[in-house]
Amino acid sequence: MPLSAIAEAILQPIIEAVLQLFCYGTAWLLVPIFTCGKVFVEPTPIREFVKPGFGRLQRSAKGHYVMDAELGSLIRMVFWFAVGIGACAYFTRT
Repeated sequence: MPLSAIAEAILQPIIEAVLQLFCYGTAWLLVPIFTCGKVFVEPTPIREFVKPGFGRLQRSAKGHYVMDAELGSLIRMVFWFAVGIGACAYFTRT
């Protein structure tokens, strides 16, 4: 029991940081590329894990759209799911 608590205390922040980079970072990088710079993902609060979900898309005063970090993470999940299906289809073909 104490070993699992220690592992959780040490591993949980590391795993959350990696998932945060993977989830939010992918959306932060790919959304502006795919939309030719018209949509950006909002900055996430420091030390807060962004869970995928339906967010909002707002128009900024500069003329571009700003997407919630939650919606960005959801788009990331859809993107990597499509990449995974494509990889499976490519590598399992006969």
